[in-house]
Amino acid sequence: MSNCNGDRDSMIASLSPRWIIAALLAAAYVVFVPTFSLPWIYDDLVVIVGNPDVQSISAFWRDSYPGRPLREVTFLLDHALFGLQPAGWHLQHLLWHGLNAGLVFLLGRRLTGSPLAGVLAALCFLVHPLQVEVVANLSHRKDSLALFFILAALLAYARSFDAAVPLWRWRLAALILGSIGVLAKENALVVPLLWLGYEGLYVPPAERLLLRRPRWIAAAAVAAGVAAVIWWLAGDGSELYREPLSGLMAKMNKSFAGDTLLPYWLMMLKGWAWMFLRLVWPAALAVEYTYVAPSGWGDPWVLAALVLTLASLGLGVVTWRRDWRLVGMALLCFWCLWLPTSNLWPLSYFAADRYIYAPSVGVCLVAGWAGGWLVGHWRLALLPLAGLLLLLAVLSWRQCGVWQSNFTLWSRAVAVSPTSTTALNNLGQVHLDLGELDEAQAYFQRAAANMTDPIPFYNLGQLFERKGDAERALYNYRLFLSFNDPRYQQKAQALRQRLMPNYSPPGR
Repeated sequence: MSNCNGDRDSMIASLSPRWIIAALLAAAYVVFVPTFSLPWIYDDLVVIVGNPDVQSISAFWRDSYPGRPLREVTFLLDHALFGLQPAGWHLQHLLWHGLNAGLVFLLGRRLTGSPLAGVLAALCFLVHPLQVEVVANLSHRKDSLALFFILAALLAYARSFDAAVPLWRWRLAALILGSIGVLAKENALVVPLLWLGYEGLYVPPAERLLLRRPRWIAAAAVAAGVAAVIWWLAGDGSELYREPLSGLMAKMNKSFAGDTLLPYWLMMLKGWAWMFLRLVWPAALAVEYTYVAPSGWGDPWVLAALVLTLASLGLGVVTWRRDWRLVGMALLCFWCLWLPTSNLWPLSYFAADRYIYAPSVGVCLVAGWAGGWLVGHWRLALLPLAGLLLLLAVLSWRQCGVWQSNFTLWSRAVAVSPTSTTALNNLGQVHLDLGELDEAQAYFQRAAANMTDPIPFYNLGQLFERKGDAERALYNYRLFLSFNDPRYQQKAQALRQRLMPNYSPPGR
């Protein structure tokens, strides 16, 4: 790099990393200050407000809401300090996001040798609008917690290869940090893959630990692959894989016959391209995405996903052979952190902003390196880079406004995905709660027209009851019950008992 960039690097290097991390923390609180006015919203109502586990230590040990114990431990602290006032909870919530930006800085500085590249990578991660879903919604703290311990485990492991440090302490710390991350979210199980990648790219062969005997690693990988194939063919792997597909495809207004997995895989690939587009062009962000099912392998979205995947794999091979270590490690970070949310194993959604929170680290590392290189060759490049980061920060500030209420949240979702059953139904529920029956009816009917979820019919039944139209209420209740959806078994049973004098369900 030029002397100009060297001067800037030396200037940043003269600052203590603690001061840089403190500045990143301060920036997090400034950019996301609108979150302090947010109410309990979306998953908060179930994960926090309706969850007894977060209200006392004794309730926590009863574990009536299983899963994510580390997240609940942090919630216990918030509850003890602020009760059920959400504003106070955002103090700790933003702390984790700011700390993650600090770890991205440390990782970028270590991988590139450039403090400037580390700062640019950290700022890109900090202010990117795609992070707003995790930052604004308290229930998604699992994502920021998991990423913190993933990055901390990677940095501790990398530190163990430095000269004049007690190796075993840092490696033990890496193991403990990675294990704690799993208590936040299972995605942290990918940490050993990051360790392997770091060794292969940054550690001389004679000093390696996990890759000291690469044949053992290869043998273990082959054994795991064989076990997975046996489990799929002879065990219940295939059945478990297919079990959620009908519901997942229904969210995209697409039926799933189950005779072939091709429609699911095509939808998955489109989801990859869909989210990557939002990573590089963060527009039309929402809490719910519904897109048209791909027509086949020739669908532009599917082709884009395949091209991006093959290009990144090819670039990975090139970086390995040409010693482009930073690019290789960034690709590894992206794919390892994307793997758990890629829907290679079915999840709850094909696309969600929070799925990109951790993988974005890889893209931000490359962006920081590229920005540092650009500044080194054109001193005025720092101005447009600062302008771009400021623009991203403004977009994030505005995106926080989407989370100001259930009305703004679901209005935005309907605007982005006008055929989404969930978004239409939930916006109808907002209007119903406000007593705006005609508006609610319109949204419920649009949701019901998709015929993918019975709950809009239940809500229409409630609406017509409030309007005093018993005939239309019963008609919609019958449609709701005809789905026989196991997700709403308790609701259906209560409805039958309440309407027994007027309605005898089929089959009784």
